[in-house]
Amino acid sequence: MLENYLADIKASLTTSSIVTDIEIFDEFITSVSGYLECKLLMIDNSVLYISEYFTISGDAINRDKYSYHHQKNSVLLTRWDNAPHHRELSNFPHHVHKKNDVFGSKEMLIEDVLKELEKMMT
Repeated sequence: MLENYLADIKASLTTSSIVTDIEIFDEFITSVSGYLECKLLMIDNSVLYISEYFTISGDAINRDKYSYHHQKNSVLLTRWDNAPHHRELSNFPHHVHKKNDVFGSKEMLIEDVLKELEKMMT
């Protein structure tokens, strides 16, 4: 199950029309957890750093920690994550950093992030 989840993530990355290159820094799968850390070069020469740690519980995959950090020329554009701070925001712990501010966000999947970025780039 976790192997399929990781394969689905990688398929989303490789088939995206806005991703030009993928560099995988780290990945692993055990019987109960998995991790992926990578860097994507985008069509506008921006970079998306992905970090996702996931576990299995029964028939469900839990995304315990995720961060999708989008930047250009070393400047943060957007970062979606679920770090357990910003308790004051709606949908805690899910939130988004945009330039110098933080907002509540829905839980994001890599497919959601790629769709958002595609809207901005095309």
